[in-house]
Amino acid sequence: MISRDEALVRAREWAAVGHPGPPPEVDMYEFDLGFVVSRREPRPEPTNGPPRPPSATGQPTIVIDRETGELSQWPPLPGPAIAEQYAQRRAAEGRFPPDVRAVLDKAGWYPGRDMTASVNNWLTRFADDLAGLEFFPAARAALVEFGGLRLPQFGGDGVSGSGFGSAVHPTQGGVLADGSEIFAEEYGIPVFPFGNNADGPSELVIDAQGRVFQLHWADDFFVGPDIDTAIIALIRGGEAPAVSDVTL
Repeated sequence: MISRDEALVRAREWAAVGHPGPPPEVDMYEFDLGFVVSRREPRPEPTNGPPRPPSATGQPTIVIDRETGELSQWPPLPGPAIAEQYAQRRAAEGRFPPDVRAVLDKAGWYPGRDMTASVNNWLTRFADDLAGLEFFPAARAALVEFGGLRLPQFGGDGVSGSGFGSAVHPTQGGVLADGSEIFAEEYGIPVFPFGNNADGPSELVIDAQGRVFQLHWADDFFVGPDIDTAIIALIRGGEAPAVSDVTL
């Protein structure tokens, strides 16, 4: 744990790198997880002519972690905005293993991703197809965070994209709701469409508890007990147990 004074020393050391002469002044925004630091733009000398444009679009910005003192580079945004993004990143650390996180990052996922507007448009567009299906809070949360992503899958050769990829609704195409109704009748578990998988192809559905299932022509499979576990399974691939073999 470092104090504000210790963070200020590190901030000034960072600001001085590559800047001969007197150390540049820094601006520092403190928040619960650390300190947002940027080099202070020097005041321009007064001139009789028109004002000069700024020398750069934004000053280099870092975050000094309060717990470890580690420095990380960030875009030149206001301190509160960076603090919020930093908190989201920290919350996501350890949520997904590195191989899965790399796929998610490339697919366009990031902590705090919010596709609410797209989900609402999708619900309106396919209202007739989805009529009669309950839109659980767990389904909304999963679609708001992961909706629109295309997730490649590792194949048996360990190469990403060589397996059966998944697409998470909302999509530009249609939606199949018949499978959700049949699944609910057979197992007594109401579900809502979540996406599709290239194997089969097959449909992915989610229930009120956040459990994800795969409706395949060969059988119905249990993908994961929660959305994070399901995302990991869809990206890594491998055999999933049949729903009939799982105690739910």
